[in-house]
Amino acid sequence: MTELWILLALLVLPLAAFIAWPVLRRRRKISGAVGAETAGAEAAQKALFREHVAELEQSLASGAIDEAQYRSMHAELARKFLKEEGPAFQLAEANLGGRGLLFALVFAVPFCAVGLYLSWGAHDDLALYRDIVASQSGQADMDSEARITQRLRERAESHPEDLTGRYVLAQRLLVSNDLQGAVTQYRYIVAHEPGAVAIRAELAQALFFANGSRMTPEVSAEVAKVLEAQPGNTTALGLAGIAAFEEKQFGEARSYWQQALVQMTPGSNAYQALAAGVARAEAALAKAGGDVNGAATTAKSGVAEAAEVADSAAGENSIRVKVTLSDAASAAPETPVFIYARTAESPMPLAIVRLTAADLPVEVVLDESRAMMPSRSLKSVDEVELVARLAVSGNARPAPGDWQGQVKSLPRSDWGKPVDIAIDEKI
Repeated sequence: MTELWILLALLVLPLAAFIAWPVLRRRRKISGAVGAETAGAEAAQKALFREHVAELEQSLASGAIDEAQYRSMHAELARKFLKEEGPAFQLAEANLGGRGLLFALVFAVPFCAVGLYLSWGAHDDLALYRDIVASQSGQADMDSEARITQRLRERAESHPEDLTGRYVLAQRLLVSNDLQGAVTQYRYIVAHEPGAVAIRAELAQALFFANGSRMTPEVSAEVAKVLEAQPGNTTALGLAGIAAFEEKQFGEARSYWQQALVQMTPGSNAYQALAAGVARAEAALAKAGGDVNGAATTAKSGVAEAAEVADSAAGENSIRVKVTLSDAASAAPETPVFIYARTAESPMPLAIVRLTAADLPVEVVLDESRAMMPSRSLKSVDEVELVARLAVSGNARPAPGDWQGQVKSLPRSDWGKPVDIAIDEKI
């Protein structure tokens, strides 16, 4: 906020000087003119007074008036001179009137400008943005985190059109285990931006968790919509496999999981979990007396299709990142690792991948399939900041004790080259 007030001062002070300068300059001119006018009037009054005194002295000398009359008439003449001298000065002072109003404007205009900004401006939004950035960098305590969440709730009410802020709120609620609150926010975003396929997948996942990790008709409907628009979405494929397995469609379950598996980093926890799911589906299929080989053929077809989808997603709007972990950054194998691209102006990721410490070192591709919202993805920018963060705290938001590495500026012209990031800086 300090920079804001300095900027306001730089804008307001020249305005005040612009108003005050002509006033001060005019005052000097008027003061000079009034001084000359006053001196001329005073000289004329004195000359007239001396003339009248000379006439009285002549009358006294000729005997036309006596001594008593002379003194009386002289005193009256003096009183008249003093009385007539005052209005000249009063008129001169009246000519200076109006400068008080201008001086009042010098102070009133800046204060009014600041007041109007505080009333109509976006200084609250700027303060919230700064707090979110501080939270992202791990500089916020628990009280600050709670305050940010509350302010995001209030902003969602006062600015319902701000879907980005609402998405940040949904993520915070999901991390804090407020599943119903997160579902509410995700539903609102999807209702107002139906093309946000990645967020619809997150909605399906939040609904799944909110219902005790059970598939429901609503979750299945959302998954179907996601897969129709984005067949290679790993979140939706994973949920579709769960639904198929619960319905004892073991071949379909394995096919869905295989399609998701081909997009995972080999050896990662997510990869191992899906591989275990595939093995479980195969075992269940064999126990049920199903055609394991036929199912395998279907799975391979699905894998090929998923690979084709993944390849088509890569291209000019993709960045290949290799992430390594410094020896100094020790953490449990299950510690989350977030790898994402964002702009310098916003902490909201344009593309993000979530892994674990056990997956490192690893090479991932950030592309359109990793986007959170279609309106904010890699294709919409020409320069990004890359961040790889070891979330020791376990939270999606940076916190003290986390480790990270970053590339502060990567122009589009360098996106075709592999980028190395070492997680070696403690927050």
